[in-house]
Amino acid sequence: MKLRDILENTPLLVAIILINVAGTLVGFFYYWDQLVSSSPVYWIFIPDCPLYTMLAAAVLAVYVSTRRSSDIVNFITAVGLAKYGTWTVFVVLSFTAFYFSVDSSFYSVLVLLHVAMAAEFILPLMLIRRLKQRFIAVALIWFFANDFADYFLGTHPPIPASDITQIAIFTFLLTPVFIIVAYAAARFLNNSNT
Repeated sequence: MKLRDILENTPLLVAIILINVAGTLVGFFYYWDQLVSSSPVYWIFIPDCPLYTMLAAAVLAVYVSTRRSSDIVNFITAVGLAKYGTWTVFVVLSFTAFYFSVDSSFYSVLVLLHVAMAAEFILPLMLIRRLKQRFIAVALIWFFANDFADYFLGTHPPIPASDITQIAIFTFLLTPVFIIVAYAAARFLNNSNT
Protein backbone atom coordinates (compact mmCIF):
# COMPACT_ATOMS: atom_id res chain seq x y z
CA MET A 1 0.00 0.00 0.00
CA LYS A 2 1.35 3.40 -1.00
CA LEU A 3 1.22 6.32 1.42
CA ARG A 4 -1.08 8.23 -0.93
CA ASP A 5 -3.62 5.38 -0.75
CA ILE A 6 -4.55 6.74 2.68
CA LEU A 7 -6.22 9.68 0.92
CA GLU A 8 -8.57 7.27 -0.87
CA ASN A 9 -9.44 5.32 2.28
CA THR A 10 -12.53 7.24 3.40
CA PRO A 11 -13.24 5.13 6.53
CA LEU A 12 -9.66 5.68 7.73
CA LEU A 13 -9.85 9.42 7.05
CA VAL A 14 -13.17 9.65 8.89
CA ALA A 15 -11.59 7.85 11.86
CA ILE A 16 -8.66 10.29 11.80
CA ILE A 17 -11.09 13.23 11.61
CA LEU A 18 -13.02 11.93 14.66
CA ILE A 19 -9.79 11.39 16.61
CA ASN A 20 -8.76 14.96 15.80
CA VAL A 21 -12.15 16.29 16.90
CA ALA A 22 -11.83 14.40 20.19
CA GLY A 23 -8.28 15.69 20.65
CA THR A 24 -9.43 19.23 19.90
CA LEU A 25 -12.16 19.03 22.55
CA VAL A 26 -9.73 17.67 25.16
CA GLY A 27 -7.23 20.37 24.18
CA PHE A 28 -9.74 23.19 24.56
CA PHE A 29 -10.73 21.75 27.93
CA TYR A 30 -7.03 21.81 28.94
CA TYR A 31 -6.76 25.47 27.93
CA TRP A 32 -10.22 26.50 29.18
CA ASP A 33 -9.11 28.35 32.34
CA GLN A 34 -6.40 30.19 30.42
CA LEU A 35 -8.85 31.15 27.66
CA VAL A 36 -11.56 32.50 29.98
CA SER A 37 -9.02 34.50 31.99
CA SER A 38 -7.45 36.07 28.87
CA SER A 39 -8.60 38.79 26.52
CA PRO A 40 -10.38 37.42 23.41
CA VAL A 41 -7.74 39.26 21.38
CA TYR A 42 -5.22 36.58 22.47
CA TRP A 43 -7.45 33.52 22.06
CA ILE A 44 -6.07 32.58 18.63
CA PHE A 45 -2.58 32.30 20.17
CA ILE A 46 -3.45 30.30 23.30
CA PRO A 47 -4.62 26.78 22.32
CA ASP A 48 -1.76 25.81 19.96
CA CYS A 49 -2.26 22.05 19.72
CA PRO A 50 -6.08 22.06 19.64
CA LEU A 51 -6.00 24.73 16.94
CA TYR A 52 -3.98 22.49 14.64
CA THR A 53 -5.89 19.29 15.39
CA MET A 54 -9.06 21.27 14.64
CA LEU A 55 -7.55 22.51 11.37
CA ALA A 56 -6.46 18.96 10.51
CA ALA A 57 -10.00 17.69 11.11
CA ALA A 58 -11.42 20.51 8.98
CA VAL A 59 -8.91 20.04 6.14
CA LEU A 60 -9.57 16.30 6.01
CA ALA A 61 -13.35 16.71 6.32
CA VAL A 62 -13.41 19.16 3.40
CA TYR A 63 -11.24 16.80 1.37
CA VAL A 64 -13.41 13.74 2.15
CA SER A 65 -16.61 15.57 1.25
CA THR A 66 -15.47 17.63 -1.76
CA ARG A 67 -12.03 16.34 -2.82
CA ARG A 68 -10.89 19.96 -2.59
CA SER A 69 -8.41 21.69 -0.33
CA SER A 70 -6.45 24.90 0.16
CA ASP A 71 -2.72 24.50 -0.37
CA ILE A 72 -1.74 27.30 2.03
CA VAL A 73 -4.09 26.05 4.76
CA ASN A 74 -2.70 22.55 4.29
CA PHE A 75 0.85 23.87 4.63
CA ILE A 76 0.13 25.92 7.77
CA THR A 77 -1.76 22.98 9.29
CA ALA A 78 1.13 20.61 8.60
CA VAL A 79 3.70 22.95 10.14
CA GLY A 80 1.48 23.47 13.21
CA LEU A 81 0.92 19.75 13.72
CA ALA A 82 4.64 19.00 13.46
CA LYS A 83 5.84 21.97 15.50
CA TYR A 84 3.44 21.81 18.41
CA GLY A 85 3.29 18.03 18.53
CA THR A 86 7.09 17.91 18.75
CA TRP A 87 7.26 20.89 21.14
CA THR A 88 4.88 19.22 23.58
CA VAL A 89 6.74 15.89 23.55
CA PHE A 90 10.16 17.50 24.11
CA VAL A 91 9.04 20.02 26.71
CA VAL A 92 7.02 17.52 28.77
CA LEU A 93 9.82 14.92 28.65
CA SER A 94 12.50 17.53 29.39
CA PHE A 95 10.65 18.79 32.46
CA THR A 96 9.12 15.64 33.86
CA ALA A 97 9.48 16.87 37.44
CA PHE A 98 7.21 19.81 36.59
CA TYR A 99 4.59 17.93 34.57
CA PHE A 100 4.58 14.42 36.02
CA SER A 101 4.30 15.72 39.57
CA VAL A 102 0.89 17.11 38.56
CA ASP A 103 -0.49 13.94 36.92
CA SER A 104 1.91 11.33 35.54
CA SER A 105 -0.80 9.24 33.83
CA PHE A 106 -2.30 12.24 32.03
CA TYR A 107 1.06 13.54 30.80
CA SER A 108 2.18 10.04 29.72
CA VAL A 109 -0.90 9.77 27.50
CA LEU A 110 -0.43 13.38 26.39
CA VAL A 111 3.08 12.60 25.15
CA LEU A 112 1.88 9.62 23.10
CA LEU A 113 -0.97 11.61 21.57
CA HIS A 114 1.40 14.41 20.61
CA VAL A 115 3.79 11.96 18.93
CA ALA A 116 0.82 10.94 16.77
CA MET A 117 -0.05 14.60 16.21
CA ALA A 118 3.45 15.37 14.96
CA ALA A 119 3.43 12.33 12.66
CA GLU A 120 0.06 13.36 11.23
CA PHE A 121 1.65 16.40 9.58
CA ILE A 122 2.20 14.29 6.47
CA LEU A 123 -1.54 14.10 5.68
CA PRO A 124 -2.15 17.80 4.92
CA LEU A 125 1.13 17.87 2.95
CA MET A 126 -0.15 15.08 0.70
CA LEU A 127 -3.13 17.28 -0.20
CA ILE A 128 -0.97 20.13 -1.54
CA ARG A 129 -1.28 20.35 -5.30
CA ARG A 130 0.80 23.49 -5.99
CA LEU A 131 3.54 24.24 -3.51
CA LYS A 132 4.61 27.89 -3.60
CA GLN A 133 7.65 29.56 -2.07
CA ARG A 134 5.44 32.29 -0.59
CA PHE A 135 4.04 29.64 1.78
CA ILE A 136 7.37 29.88 3.61
CA ALA A 137 6.99 33.64 4.19
CA VAL A 138 3.36 33.31 5.31
CA ALA A 139 4.27 30.50 7.70
CA LEU A 140 7.26 32.41 9.13
CA ILE A 141 5.09 35.46 9.82
CA TRP A 142 2.28 33.42 11.39
CA PHE A 143 4.39 31.13 13.58
CA PHE A 144 6.81 33.85 14.71
CA ALA A 145 3.77 35.98 15.64
CA ASN A 146 2.54 33.05 17.72
CA ASP A 147 5.98 32.62 19.32
CA PHE A 148 6.06 36.34 20.12
CA ALA A 149 2.60 36.15 21.68
CA ASP A 150 3.60 33.11 23.74
CA TYR A 151 6.76 34.56 25.27
CA PHE A 152 6.23 38.32 25.18
CA LEU A 153 2.48 38.49 25.78
CA GLY A 154 2.25 35.42 28.02
CA THR A 155 -0.03 33.19 25.93
CA HIS A 156 2.15 30.07 26.38
CA PRO A 157 0.75 27.00 28.17
CA PRO A 158 1.85 26.11 31.71
CA ILE A 159 5.64 25.73 31.67
CA PRO A 160 8.33 25.89 34.37
CA ALA A 161 8.89 29.61 35.02
CA SER A 162 12.55 29.03 35.88
CA ASP A 163 13.21 27.60 32.41
CA ILE A 164 11.09 29.96 30.32
CA THR A 165 14.05 31.48 28.45
CA GLN A 166 15.37 28.06 27.44
CA ILE A 167 11.89 26.96 26.30
CA ALA A 168 11.35 30.23 24.40
CA ILE A 169 14.61 29.81 22.47
CA PHE A 170 13.66 26.22 21.65
CA THR A 171 10.22 27.35 20.47
CA PHE A 172 11.58 30.11 18.22
CA LEU A 173 14.11 27.68 16.71
CA LEU A 174 11.40 25.12 15.93
CA THR A 175 9.58 27.60 13.69
CA PRO A 176 12.09 27.75 10.80
CA VAL A 177 13.08 24.10 11.30
CA PHE A 178 9.57 22.77 10.79
CA ILE A 179 8.76 25.20 7.99
CA ILE A 180 11.81 23.89 6.12
CA VAL A 181 10.93 20.27 6.96
CA ALA A 182 7.33 20.74 5.79
CA TYR A 183 8.39 22.49 2.59
CA ALA A 184 10.97 19.81 1.76
CA ALA A 185 8.51 17.00 2.57
CA ALA A 186 5.81 18.64 0.42
CA ARG A 187 8.26 18.98 -2.49
CA PHE A 188 9.25 15.34 -2.11
CA LEU A 189 5.60 14.23 -2.04
CA ASN A 190 4.77 16.37 -5.09
CA ASN A 191 7.70 14.86 -7.02
CA SER A 192 7.07 11.23 -6.14
CA ASN A 193 4.37 8.64 -6.23
CA THR A 194 4.80 7.80 -2.56
